Amino acid sequence: MELSYTCTIYVPQAFAYARATDFARFEAEGFGNLAPFEPSNKIRAPKIGARWKTSAEFQGRPRRFSLELFELTPSEKLVLGNKSEKYDIEAHFDFIEKGPEETEFCFHLIAKANSITARLILQTIQLARARIEKNMQVDFDAMGERMEAAYDEA
Repeated sequence: MELSYTCTIYVPQAFAYARATDFARFEAEGFGNLAPFEPSNKIRAPKIGARWKTSAEFQGRPRRFSLELFELTPSEKLVLGNKSEKYDIEAHFDFIEKGPEETEFCFHLIAKANSITARLILQTIQLARARIEKNMQVDFDAMGERMEAAYDEA
């Protein structure tokens, strides 16, 4: 299963990237609809291999899961994910400079099931795809608006 989203954020690329990789803030406040990130190993971000436990509500119930920092390319790319016996998930966050104060933000989620249970979960998500995409758009648009407001205040 794959989900994608792209939007333009009217801030410099480095500013957008810095806000999107503020791991200390995620550990305190969460990210989007995710609960605060709880560090779960000794490796701390921004080092590759840093891991967190977090949760999000799905179908009316909180779902706990872990995330790992897979890739970090300064000012350009962030990849978070989870690889387990049940599933492989990667979330790519790309920041492309379009102008001095204009950044194209691209999100791409790739989820693969490695078990029957995970396959059923991904099928359930697929059935709710339109709602999930709508919520994702609202969350990422709000993220962009918060970045623009923070940049205007700076």
